[in-house]
Amino acid sequence: MDNFDQKLGPDFFKNLTGEAIAPLNVVHEEIYESSSKRPKTTSKVWDVFEKLPAQQGDSKAICKLCRRIYTAKTTSGTSHLRRHIEACVKRGNHDLDHRSIEACFKPVNRDANRLTLSHDTLIAATTSLKSYKLDVDEIRQAIAMMIIVDEQPFRMVEDAGFRRLLSAACPEFPVLTTKSIKSDIISIYVKERENIRELLATCPGRICLTSSTWKSNCDDHFNCVTAHFIDHEWRLQKRILSFKLIPPPYDSLSVADEIALCMVQWNIEHKVFSVTLENLSSDDCVANMLKPRLDAKKYLPCKGAFFHMSCFFRILNLIVESGFNLVIDIIGKLRLGIKYVQQSPHRKKNFYIIAKTLNLDTQRKLCLDSPTRWNSTYNMIEVALCYKNAFVYSAEQDKNFIHKLSEDEWEKLSVLYKFLKVFFEVTCLFFRNRQPTSNLYFKPVWKVHSRLFDMVRGPENFMTFLVKETHTKLNQYWSEYNLILSCAAILDPRYKIKFVEYCYTKLYGSGAQKYVSISVNTLNGLFGEYMQNSACPSRTAVLSVATSKISNDKDDNDGFEDYETFQSARFRTQVEKSQLDLYLEEPSHDLNSEIDVLEYWTLCSLRYPELSRMARDVLTIPVSTIASDSAFDIGPQVISADRSSLKSKMIQALVCLQDWMLASDRTRASGSMESRTEDDSSSSSDGDDDY
Repeated sequence: MDNFDQKLGPDFFKNLTGEAIAPLNVVHEEIYESSSKRPKTTSKVWDVFEKLPAQQGDSKAICKLCRRIYTAKTTSGTSHLRRHIEACVKRGNHDLDHRSIEACFKPVNRDANRLTLSHDTLIAATTSLKSYKLDVDEIRQAIAMMIIVDEQPFRMVEDAGFRRLLSAACPEFPVLTTKSIKSDIISIYVKERENIRELLATCPGRICLTSSTWKSNCDDHFNCVTAHFIDHEWRLQKRILSFKLIPPPYDSLSVADEIALCMVQWNIEHKVFSVTLENLSSDDCVANMLKPRLDAKKYLPCKGAFFHMSCFFRILNLIVESGFNLVIDIIGKLRLGIKYVQQSPHRKKNFYIIAKTLNLDTQRKLCLDSPTRWNSTYNMIEVALCYKNAFVYSAEQDKNFIHKLSEDEWEKLSVLYKFLKVFFEVTCLFFRNRQPTSNLYFKPVWKVHSRLFDMVRGPENFMTFLVKETHTKLNQYWSEYNLILSCAAILDPRYKIKFVEYCYTKLYGSGAQKYVSISVNTLNGLFGEYMQNSACPSRTAVLSVATSKISNDKDDNDGFEDYETFQSARFRTQVEKSQLDLYLEEPSHDLNSEIDVLEYWTLCSLRYPELSRMARDVLTIPVSTIASDSAFDIGPQVISADRSSLKSKMIQALVCLQDWMLASDRTRASGSMESRTEDDSSSSSDGDDDY
């Protein structure tokens, strides 16, 4: 920086050891300007640099701020030293923010090339330099978290580019190795595991578990157990508790053992409310192994009526995949046809001109799919059907358009699109909802079941066999789990009993009342258990006692004993209604209104304390083992190649930590949004060698 030499105030720039630099003559002015006539031997760079003893005639100088060494030959001048001082001061190592830098190097109005330093700014800068302390542990933890959350390989800390970046940003930072970063990650995992243990121990309600299968690129099977619960702020939370390698054979006994071991290690056996499995053929065996164990200890409410749930979206994805397989050749031809149009700007332009000429809506553009996410294939087919006439016309005019579809093939795509539409809409509901409480799913599951029932009775086509097979699967799922789904729907103020009765009537006609009665009786039985376990009497009980006391205070011989008995009998029938009865008698909200059901029960927790506790646990039950952002994924969940090469305990640490950190970020984000109007074992002595 030209004209950098300046008259500085006393005490400016002390070296890192705290040794004061010899003070300069103080000039009593608010602005200190550089002097162009000062001899070179008195350059102010030597207030920041210190000459080192010459070795073999080679003079060196060391920066007192960052300890970097530069040449100090008399023939080299001091321009390179002045440039370093500016960069060194501006660098964040010395706790100088941009406002301090701008104040220190503010151009003089009358000469833009001359810089000024105010005396107060210099003193403040000097103080911040003296008080700054490099926190190596905090930086190492931040690097470890970056590797965890972004799924970076451990070897990145040894890459030349990363080390160059770290050296430029913080020269004093020690060199990191793969071994040291692994050790940091294990330390973070052990610490965070205890925090999650405390979180589960203090959560106010029951805990629902999900079990899912992951695969590595070596075809190893991992079992992932996730806890779902509602916290004190009535926010739905989830945390991965276990991510264990299951040795062959991967069967129902192995899965049940891992879930049972996880419950014991995390000390949550007494708090488990339900377990949602992947809807595999072995699911019933897993549930039948776990349920008697918990029921024998009287941990399960309502005799385990809500204990076993199966993943609904696994069924949907399997059905969708089967539908695509029926027309896989047609989808391949369509994909090639879209590629042919898009590969040439000229063909692409002409295609949309043709579409406009045919009065087609050109707002939506042609798109290619990602075969691993079926919603993209659905969207590709949907858009292509809109441009059907443009494809047909283009194929007639362009002899090189060899991937044209016949009329029969277009018709098959249309039938498939109509078949998949209801599945797409239902999955979108789950995909867009970040707090998928169980009340949301009675309506869409009923809708899919009802739609397939209509298709089975409809005209036959190439998909008739698949539709019948699909209807059988959905009918089995509905018969096993409609009770849990209907109970959760009744606890939604928009639905309650009338909507559930309407849906059952559509399916079963006059036999609907039997299903409604089972749902209501199950809820009443569950509520009765919550009342028995309540620490305080309910409001209705208090009113009943108060009424009895008032009645007993009356004179016994006033001549109106019969009237009081008559009156109290009628009053008692109203007062002694349970919280569930009073809730069900309230008018339902509008069916299509937007309601946050957790917020609703938060507000009702004072009026219906025991009922709100029951609602909190029922609404926590997960209907899917798939994360909402993976709802459209086809195929198993796969561990990345870098992580697959690690030891199983290290994989567990990485997967769990990533989930915990992202969940913590979501909780903080939801907490900040509330102020806006918009929107492995219980021991911590694991050794590093095991990872």
